[in-house]
Amino acid sequence: MDAPRRSLFTSSIAPRLWLPVILALLLMPATAMARDDADNPNRPDDLTPAEIAEPEEPEAPWVDTAIPLPTFPRAQDLLPIRGDAGDPDYNYYIDVNSVSFTSSEVLRYTVVIQSPRGGSNIIYEGIRCATREIKTLAYGTKGGRFARMPEPKWEFIYFQGALGYRMTLVERYICDENGWAMDRDTVLERLVMHDPRRPRVVPKEAASSD
Repeated sequence: MDAPRRSLFTSSIAPRLWLPVILALLLMPATAMARDDADNPNRPDDLTPAEIAEPEEPEAPWVDTAIPLPTFPRAQDLLPIRGDAGDPDYNYYIDVNSVSFTSSEVLRYTVVIQSPRGGSNIIYEGIRCATREIKTLAYGTKGGRFARMPEPKWEFIYFQGALGYRMTLVERYICDENGWAMDRDTVLERLVMHDPRRPRVVPKEAASSD
C-alpha cells in the first residue's frame, strides 16, 4: 500500500507558522536584559561626569631643588642661635644671607659651629620639616669658599652631641607645630627674636596689698 502523499500546502505553510514563535523566543532574553538595564539606577547613561571615576594619576616622586651655593659667610652677617639640644660648650651661628626656602619646601642655611678651643666648622645644609631629615650640601674650606659634598644624602636629625643644634632649629626656628617649613622671612624673624644677645625683660611681681 502506498504511503499517503503529504499535501504540498501543508509542507510549505507549516514552517511559516513556526517562524513567529521562534523569533519571539530569540527576542525574549534581549528584552529581559533591556528591562533589567532600565531598572538599574547605576547604568552608564544615568551617571553624571562627577560620578564617573577617572583613573588616578600616580603622584610624581619628590625631588629636591638644585640651587647654587651661597656666598661665604661674613662675621657681621652671623646671628647666634640657642643650641639647647646641642653641646653647651659650642657656639652656633646662622648666616642670615644664606637662609632660603626652596620650591621643594626645604629650608637651607649656612651654620657656623665654634668649638670651645676656638676652631670653627662652616656647613651649608638643608632641613626638610615634613620628614625631619637633613642634608649636608657643602662645607667651608680654609680658602674661604665652599666645597660641595660628593654625594649628599638625607639623614634623620639627631639631638645629641655637637650636631644637636639641628633639633633646636627644627623645633624653634624652622618648622611649625604641624611639621611644615616656614618661609624665609618668618625664620629670620625667629632668629632675631630668639637672639641670645637680646636683653630679657623679667616681669616684676605684683606688690602685695598686705
